[in-house]
Amino acid sequence: MFWDIELTPEEIEETLQATYDKIIYYKMETMAILTLESIKPWSYVGGELLRAALAPIMPAFGESLGLTSEKMLQVFEKRENIERLIQMIEESLQKEEAERRAKKKEEKAEKEEQKKRDQALKDALKEAEKKNRKNWFKKT
Repeated sequence: MFWDIELTPEEIEETLQATYDKIIYYKMETMAILTLESIKPWSYVGGELLRAALAPIMPAFGESLGLTSEKMLQVFEKRENIERLIQMIEESLQKEEAERRAKKKEEKAEKEEQKKRDQALKDALKEAEKKNRKNWFKKT
């Protein structure tokens, strides 16, 4: 039925990117990595089983869905594509973690700066209070 389609590297990358975008959109990075790592050894067998199970019913859903499912099966039955998707997700997580740490560091520096300003203000107020007391005692 749809078995004879050949995917170009661009189509494979588009499929991986679309899958990656959905995973990121739904914030399922950790679960996706866990799932992908666990199914990676069985990817080819799983693809063939799905193809055998879905082949009889896919024409009922239309050619568009059939082609899409066949493309997904072809992409994800290859371990290197699954590994590429895992790497994309991990890179995203590392970038997100680095941004989170930088933001936290910036907030900490901001708090320290605010503490210094507050302490300088307190010191200045104490100094002014001491001068006022001296002046008040001199007047009386």
